[in-house]
Parts: sequence; structure tokens; C-alpha cells
Amino acid sequence: CQPLRNSVDMTRQFNTDEHHIRELADEVVNKRQRFLGGPLVHDTDGIWTKSVYGECDGFSFGTENDELYRVPDEEKKEKALIVYASQNGATKTFAKHLCKSLGGDTYCDLRNMSGIMAKDLAMYKRVYIVCNTSGLGRPPCDGEVFYSHVQLEAMRCTVNLEDLSIDDEEEEKPLVGTSVAIAALGSTEFAGYAKFGLDLTNELVSLGASLALKTSTVDSRNGKSEQERIFQQWESTIVQMEKERLMEKGKPMLPTTRPRSSKIIPSSEAV
Repeated sequence: CQPLRNSVDMTRQFNTDEHHIRELADEVVNKRQRFLGGPLVHDTDGIWTKSVYGECDGFSFGTENDELYRVPDEEKKEKALIVYASQNGATKTFAKHLCKSLGGDTYCDLRNMSGIMAKDLAMYKRVYIVCNTSGLGRPPCDGEVFYSHVQLEAMRCTVNLEDLSIDDEEEEKPLVGTSVAIAALGSTEFAGYAKFGLDLTNELVSLGASLALKTSTVDSRNGKSEQERIFQQWESTIVQMEKERLMEKGKPMLPTTRPRSSKIIPSSEAV
């Protein structure tokens, strides 16, 4: 996501000013929504321009294939979708462990946030997101495009529902029938602790998603072991929910997992 620089001095300057540039992103999107209007917000050439991130390539938002629409419940996938957005690899490790605990590919799909759009969430009944926060409350690079698209869809959804004057607006939102649970990683040492995960929760709910669990903040301030312990508590709740769902449907149970001997939590530190 960071623009290319031709010198060390330029790189240092970008690192210093990065948070100012990222803070402009939402303002740019809002201005273009007002000035351009229409069902999709984009520039005349169909991209979100270089002005947001300096010299890097723009991001495409203008194709029909990216449009978010409601998927009937009977057409949604029974598998769970696990999405991760990682800055340093920790969230990917956690997400992979969750996938394994839920039975692997048989029971869930694991995707990097950089490879999906909002419309992909609508194809699933259950979505579990593991993400961290970069800088002053922004998503990590893996989540920048996805989050911008979710914000645009949330704005479009609000405008469309107002124009249609629908009595039961909740039923017309595109993520109705999809439940989400988010583990938001971060550190209370920094401003904007877990802000991306919390903001993403609000945006997805505004699009009609329901919350399977209240968003869990996973603090790394007291070290990796404590962060892993907090995440394991969230993961255990997800696993139990999935087991209960399978029992209700009379389907085979998830494989037995043993958190105390898991790779992410040493047995001496698990509780």
C-alpha cells in the first residue's frame, strides 16, 4: 500500500507523514461521493486515484462484479468464512489456528482480506474476522482496499434505502442473513487501539450483518503469551458455537481439539 520512493530521505518523510495521508482517505471518499454520486463512487477513469496514497496504483471500484447485493439464505454457503488482515503475521497465525480448530477446509474457507470484497461476505452465513490495527486506527495494508469498499457500500446502501423509502429497511440490506464475529488485535500502548476491528464491526452491521458475538479486543501490551491467551478464549467460544450448530442440524461434530497443546499457546501458559 505504501508508495514507491526514490531515496532514503523520501522514505523517512513518508513514514513521518503516513498517518496524515491515511487520515485523508475517508475524507476523499466522502467528497467524491458527494460530487460524483451515482450507484458506485469512482473517478472518471474508474479508479480510486493515486492522490490517496501518493505514487502507488489506484484501486478499481467501478465494475458490476464488485457490486454488493443480498443473497437469499438458501443460497448462502454452509461453510464458515475466516478472514484475516495481518500487518506482522500474528493475525494470519491466529486465523489459521481457528481454521484448524473448526475442522479445516471441510468446515471453513480461509481468506486473506486483500483477496476479497464485501460481496464475498454475503455468500456466507457465518463470517469470522481476525484483524489488527495499523497506525492511527487504520487497517493494515491487507485490509485497505476491502475496508474502503465496505465504507463505499455502506454509504451507497444508506442512500439507496433513503431513496426507495422502504418500510422495512433492515430486510433490504445486503448482509442480512450473515452473522459476523471479529477479533480485533492491537495494543493499548497506542492511540486507536483495535480501532479498525471496531469500526469494521459498525460498517458491517450498517450493511445488515448480525453479530454472533460482541467484537473482542485482543491486547498485546502485556506480551505475546497474554495476547494468545485472550485470543484462545475468543476462539474457544467460536468452536463451541459451531459444535452446537452442528448438533442442532444432526451433522458430524467438529474434530476434537486440545487447546492446551496448541501451537499458538504453550501448555504451561494456557488457562
